[in-house]
Amino acid sequence: MKNNRIHTPFGVRDMLYDECMVKKTITAKIDKVFRGYGYKEVETPTFEYIEVFSDEKMGGTSPQDMYKISDRDGAVLALRSDMTPPIARVAATVYAEEKIMRFSYFGNAFRFNASFQGKLSEFSQAGVELMGANSAQADAEVLAVACESLMASGLKDFKIMVGEVDFFKGVLKETGLSEEDCITLQELVANRNYVGVEQMIEKHSLNATTEELLRNLPRLVGGADVLEKAARYTNDAGALASLEKMKRIYDVLRFYDVDKYISFDLGMVNRLNYYTGIIFRGYTYGSGYSVIDGGRYDNLVELYGKKMPSVGFCIKINEIITALSRQEINVVEEPVRALFACDHEAVETAVRSADMYRKKGMIVEASLLGSGLAKNMKYAKDKGFSHILYFTDKGTVKLSSFKDEMGGYTVEVPVSQLTAMEKEEAE
Repeated sequence: MKNNRIHTPFGVRDMLYDECMVKKTITAKIDKVFRGYGYKEVETPTFEYIEVFSDEKMGGTSPQDMYKISDRDGAVLALRSDMTPPIARVAATVYAEEKIMRFSYFGNAFRFNASFQGKLSEFSQAGVELMGANSAQADAEVLAVACESLMASGLKDFKIMVGEVDFFKGVLKETGLSEEDCITLQELVANRNYVGVEQMIEKHSLNATTEELLRNLPRLVGGADVLEKAARYTNDAGALASLEKMKRIYDVLRFYDVDKYISFDLGMVNRLNYYTGIIFRGYTYGSGYSVIDGGRYDNLVELYGKKMPSVGFCIKINEIITALSRQEINVVEEPVRALFACDHEAVETAVRSADMYRKKGMIVEASLLGSGLAKNMKYAKDKGFSHILYFTDKGTVKLSSFKDEMGGYTVEVPVSQLTAMEKEEAE
């Protein structure tokens, strides 16, 4: 029988020393990017009433995928399955009178993955929501923040794929298919099932231009020239307007100098009932999933009491960490880590000296192994310390360095000399 005391449930796991340090480092760098653009952090509850998340018509999380609990009055609550709906609630209630709002967030979300397939059920996210503006400039700003956030995390080789839901909606309109067949076609394109798309074309009588567009969707991926190619395949006003807007977004992105990270993918059609304009995902090698998801969702905030155009994204921190590890990118600066040990009679000197070094920004750990140089030296080496300072009852300190261009060294000096050297350096 499995001992549940020593195991974690499926879908969750422990995050250990090194991974935690990477997470803290990259989230701090991402936060700096967010703040630089004027985004202000908010925190929403870990659990809320289930109604905050479960509007499936708008593409919300299905109740069966949520972790649910109930309060003492019997109301159904859910662990936060998505970061955006609670922020939409805050925007519509607390900040309803403001014209332009820039929110940022960092936190964990919870969603049950029945098939698992390596996906976590508890995952860390960071992101921004720009509310109150609907323009190419607003969309470009959010895409620029997305690019700069991925760069700040340490990634160098990535692409953000951008689609536009109004383009495909226009294409569906031109097919003349029934609502049911349009849903089927959308699902086939979303799943990149172009064999199924071809069967749909053969089954129904579509005009030649629309047939050619559907057959060419897999190839409508790339730079701004893709938008010009796509315009040849449609006469729908909405589809053409969406292509023109993407051109304007791309032009603004060039001013941010991030256009090299942007590609267009006109076959990106997931969640048409949620997104109302651009939709985008970021990819890098070393991760089997997207590392960033986002888009425009102008109808969401209205569910909470006020109509408000909005665009934003979430960064999947766990996927970023995985990608950085597989790409062998080190984002944590190696700090000076020193172990302080001492003879019993030198405890006061060791403690005061350690405090002096901590105030200088060093990481200083006190040995709890007791006196004895040899065992403390071995412990320091095994744990990867860069230095050990061993204070003796004779008023001296033995300083050993394990990470030095000469391969390491050991010197013994009077404590008074060590203190004088530090004071001299401070002055």
